[in-house]
Amino acid sequence: MTRQSMKTEIEEIASNRKLNTQEQIAELERLREDVRAQMRAETEGGAASDRDFGEELKLLDEALEALNTKPESIEDSGAATL
Repeated sequence: MTRQSMKTEIEEIASNRKLNTQEQIAELERLREDVRAQMRAETEGGAASDRDFGEELKLLDEALEALNTKPESIEDSGAATL
């Protein structure tokens, strides 16, 4: 996903009035976990990518912070590594 498409997806979640705040947070966290899983897969597979996962994570973290929640950091979840 490009930076712009991630930004668009975040905006769609944030503006979806059918979702309450907790559901928006859950959707954003699911997206964040998907990006992290893709980062791990590329790192473990040794594949190079032009995709800027760090920028996508930053956008997701900012969106979560805007909803007054602190994104879970890798240090909070135990032994997970990239």
